[in-house]
Amino acid sequence: MRHGHPRKSRRLMTREVADRLLEALRPTRHLLTRTLADIPIGRPEYRQIDRVVQEIDGLAEILIGDVTHYHQKVHSVPVSDMGHGGE
Repeated sequence: MRHGHPRKSRRLMTREVADRLLEALRPTRHLLTRTLADIPIGRPEYRQIDRVVQEIDGLAEILIGDVTHYHQKVHSVPVSDMGHGGE
């Protein structure tokens, strides 16, 4: 408590700015996670890249309250195309 003043939660940036920032980080996060597949687990490079990915996810949680922001399927099949595989 600071000097008896009620503590107010204030966002430092708008949702629009937060969304733009997170979308700008999306390709970087994608590249980092793809790179992890080619590095042996436990190597210093693996640990550092994994840490950066976790920090990006943590930023998403702070900015928009969603740590799974990047976990959504981006390349999913549209519902209208499901079941029409041409078989």
